[in-house]
Amino acid sequence: MNSAKSSLSKLGKIASWGTSHFLEAMITGLCSIAAFLSLFLLEGGVMKTVGFVGFFVLGYLLSLGLGLLRGER
Repeated sequence: MNSAKSSLSKLGKIASWGTSHFLEAMITGLCSIAAFLSLFLLEGGVMKTVGFVGFFVLGYLLSLGLGLLRGER
């Protein structure tokens, strides 16, 4: 019975690890695409710069937060 609990615990760890990395990859990808699109969709140099930098900072902070939740630090 102890080995069954251990294997379920390992399976849960692997599933949560994979899910959190997948979520981080999706957030990073979407923020990168949004930053790139902001260069084309927004008007004015200041708005383009703010959109570009803002989305990259948002992606970085969200990835950092997920890393901290995983205990990677």
